[in-house]
Amino acid sequence: MKNFQSQLAIMLLSIGGVVHAADPVITTKAADGKTIFQTVCAQCHGTAGEGKVELKSPSIAGMPSWYVTTQFANLREGRRGHDATDPQSFMMAAVAKALQPEQIKAVVAHVEKMPMQVPMGKDRAIANANAQDGMRLFQERCMECHRYNASGEMAFGSPPLIGRQSWYLEEQLKKFKSGKRGAIKNDVNGAKMVQITNFFVEDEQMLRDVVAYIMTLNPDPAASPEEQKRQIIEGSPFESAGR
Repeated sequence: MKNFQSQLAIMLLSIGGVVHAADPVITTKAADGKTIFQTVCAQCHGTAGEGKVELKSPSIAGMPSWYVTTQFANLREGRRGHDATDPQSFMMAAVAKALQPEQIKAVVAHVEKMPMQVPMGKDRAIANANAQDGMRLFQERCMECHRYNASGEMAFGSPPLIGRQSWYLEEQLKKFKSGKRGAIKNDVNGAKMVQITNFFVEDEQMLRDVVAYIMTLNPDPAASPEEQKRQIIEGSPFESAGR
């Protein structure tokens, strides 16, 4: 927790620097999403939005603006980041409240334009998991909202799951299951996930299995951006989970 407190102090000072009216150079960039991201967000989420395992901060590059905007609102309004035992969300809530609405809008637009970072190595691996078993759970309970290829669906408020690290997805499912996330009033989409994880994810083995399957839906990290997009569009849970 101490590490997160130090990181939070640095980020809040950075935000102060971004909006400092006495500095005309910085003031002209106060609504520049790229500047805000590199000054404030990159310290935890990486310069390319790839996330950092040591801080348990997710990859956010390429996340759709509608989802990121909703999460900023959840953080600012207390539906996320209310629990001090969840330091990552607690810190993000402080940052979200420190940014001005026009700065949030600018940084959200920048995040959406960033190329998705495909998980590799330790960010893609998950121990003691069976992706084939996870495929069945994904088809039965996840696919309806997150789509067959885990690319997300705005109509259901469901974010893309591809592009996120395995350890992050595992941790979020645990947070939903324990009520650290999604249990606050008016978090409609979070409440759906609380129900799913509590009624249908029976144990940690099942949780790891479904995350392992989601990892198989990610495109080849060595492929070109164009080829990655094709793989995402054409990817199907009805193919072999070991592909």
